[in-house]
Amino acid sequence: MSRSRFESFSDGVFAFAITLLVLGIALPGSRYASNHALTSALLRLWPNLIAYCLSFAVIGLIWQNHHALFRLVERIDRKTVLINLSLLAGTAFIPFATSTLGSYPTMRASTFLYGAALLLCASANNLMLAHLVRRKAFRGDVADAAIAQTFRGYCGAWITYALAMLLALFVPIASFAAYVAIVFYFLVPRGVDADLLG
Repeated sequence: MSRSRFESFSDGVFAFAITLLVLGIALPGSRYASNHALTSALLRLWPNLIAYCLSFAVIGLIWQNHHALFRLVERIDRKTVLINLSLLAGTAFIPFATSTLGSYPTMRASTFLYGAALLLCASANNLMLAHLVRRKAFRGDVADAAIAQTFRGYCGAWITYALAMLLALFVPIASFAAYVAIVFYFLVPRGVDADLLG
């Protein structure tokens, strides 16, 4: 498959998913008789706004990592496309999980669901990287150390998302906080991401 077509389709899904996030922020379906009532209703949306910002950053990081990874890839085969579709499926599900998390930030089901969506994306990333390494799909000038560091970063993301998801079964609000902390951690470039920026 043409790499440009592969990346264009992926970028389109990322853009659509990140745009859908704002639909999870909505005022209850009633009219407000005063400015005070409207202000109070808007302030009560703070969990939705935090969930929106969190997921905007998550999808942005997934897109950026995808871009950094595939700038260093020479060949894209059918299996890469299939694994990439599973990543895009997880990404497209994030807006629904975000809306649920923002509406019910202290409930086990919502925080667990959000973690499951992120874990699906992290699993797809790990599978894709492993497949690309097995097929020797990277350019010849890509350092083995950069790939190894990327492996560690992707595995670290999978483990931390899995732990945060399991934490949702016991302390949902701590799980929510853990998702935010993970995003801040992964804002620092690593592996092929750092190699690309360097």
